[in-house]
Formats: sequence, structure tokens, C-alpha cells
Amino acid sequence: MEKKLGIKETKEFLGFVLGLANATGKALEDGQVTLADIRFLIGVFADAGPAFDGLSAIPSEWKDLDKSEQEEIKQFVIKEFDIPQDKIEEIIERALVVGISLYQFVKDFFKTK
Repeated sequence: MEKKLGIKETKEFLGFVLGLANATGKALEDGQVTLADIRFLIGVFADAGPAFDGLSAIPSEWKDLDKSEQEEIKQFVIKEFDIPQDKIEEIIERALVVGISLYQFVKDFFKTK
């Protein structure tokens, strides 16, 4: 049996993207962006290194993605993505679920050919 690659690099990069989205949501909560909002971004960029170190491995991880890993990614995003704008958060989370399902559909479709 072929060894699974896992989703470590995918989750690290998603963690960075979600952290950036969360920080942006906090900065926009008062309706304006000011220099004071940099406090939301400092931690995100301070922890960015691991997110970009394994970036080149992400396409391979996605080629190797199975249904349990898809579910793990969905749950990770739902847990980590938390912006003050709840309606926008819900829409983005639903879009991610649809996107992952569509990816699996296309992958399964071409696997049968």
C-alpha cells in the first residue's frame, strides 16, 4: 500500500490564510482600517514561516487527499475561521465545503476513465 502524504502543509498554510482573514475581519469590524489595526496582523505574520516552508508540497497532498482528510480540512476551517461578520463567515465556510466536494467529484470522475 502506498504511503499517504497527509495534510500537514495544507493545514499550516490554511492556518495562515485563516489567521489573516480573522485579523482582517477584526480590523474591519469598526468600519475603518487604521494603523491601530496592525495589532491584529502582527501575530499572523510572526507565525507565517511554517505556512510557506512547505508550500510546494500542497499540490501533492491534494492529489493524495482522501475523504477523511477532506473532512479534517473542513472541520479545521470551521474551527479556525472566526471573523466578527458571522453571515460572511457562514457563506465562506459553505463555499469551502462545496469546493472540497466538487474537487472530490472531479477527482472521482477522472479516476473512472
